[in-house]
Amino acid sequence: MILSKLITATAATILLAIGTTQAATLTTVATFDPSKFEAPENLAFDRANNIFVSLILSNEVRKITPAGAQSAYATFNGAFGSLTAGLVINDDTGDLYVAYDPVGQNSVIYVVHADQSKQVFATFPVGAGLNGMTPDDDGNLYLADSFIGVVWRVRATGGQPEVFIDLHAPGSLNLPGPNGIKFDKYKRNLYVSVSSQGTIYRIPFDQNGQAGTPVAFVTNVTPDDFAFDHLGNLYLANAPSMTVLRIHPDGTEETLASAADGLQHVTAVLFGRDGDTKLDLYILSFAFPPATSHPGVFKLQVGLPGLPVSIP
Repeated sequence: MILSKLITATAATILLAIGTTQAATLTTVATFDPSKFEAPENLAFDRANNIFVSLILSNEVRKITPAGAQSAYATFNGAFGSLTAGLVINDDTGDLYVAYDPVGQNSVIYVVHADQSKQVFATFPVGAGLNGMTPDDDGNLYLADSFIGVVWRVRATGGQPEVFIDLHAPGSLNLPGPNGIKFDKYKRNLYVSVSSQGTIYRIPFDQNGQAGTPVAFVTNVTPDDFAFDHLGNLYLANAPSMTVLRIHPDGTEETLASAADGLQHVTAVLFGRDGDTKLDLYILSFAFPPATSHPGVFKLQVGLPGLPVSIP
């Protein structure tokens, strides 16, 4: 046991040293059309490393193959101002869950099946602002509500959502409340970024699977969505600040990429799923107004394996 722990610690030290020496060299994976308000908001990967990107203002989820071919994977019919946000994929079935906020109507989660047919999986109150979404190992979905200020939980069977925790952090389109949401490696803590407070909270689970008391993990950031690697480092899309940060388990921070590297408003980051792409952090970036925007998916090799985010 002691030898095993020493080997693990040594490997972690080596990986961390590799990760901190990476240069901020961004590779363009895909680009979108700013004149059509194609602004990327969230992303998911399947096991074959196909990327699914929600285009927040254009009622669409775009699929991007490893070869870079793009296609419309799912479209919705909400009026302009409807928001297409969080994504989660089920590895076994290929079902893609999409958080969608149509203007003036009930927010919903759609499940888009592998044949691209879709149906409503869960319905939320009018006025909700579904944003980031993440699953636990049982297939339950947790959603950050940027407008009402709560975290919702939807059981794996769908249906009526429940408030998992009220963060008392209501927001708006300009000043969102709860935004990004992810579990740590062992699903013992749920992390939620609250953009309007500049804070990422760690929410422990009690023995009954309910939310414990939130603890501020990091403050004084401009957080959107984020991802974890296997060592527990958190990679943050630091949205208005136009940076990607790596935040270590002790709370120390380092900047991996910034506007100087071509980033604009950074909305989400996630690691690839296949082969060497597990060491690559994929970054969504865009800007307003469209005339100055170059929206796209960019890639940064960080040298550390990332945690997958999917229903196993």
